[in-house]
Amino acid sequence: MLSTERLERYRRMTPEQRWAEVELLMDDAWRALQALPADERERRLAYVRAQHDASDRIVQEHLTRHA
Repeated sequence: MLSTERLERYRRMTPEQRWAEVELLMDDAWRALQALPADERERRLAYVRAQHDASDRIVQEHLTRHA
């Protein structure tokens, strides 16, 4: 859980500052992913793709039922 001070710092950030923070985190995550052995990297990416596809199917089924 974030400290009160850190939460306050985030609340004071402008949208541009928040986006810069997001970009830094994405860059760090991408570098960490690329540092993995190829088979582990591919395993993780395959898992994320499968989760994304499953989520898309759920949304599509919901929209089809309620159209």
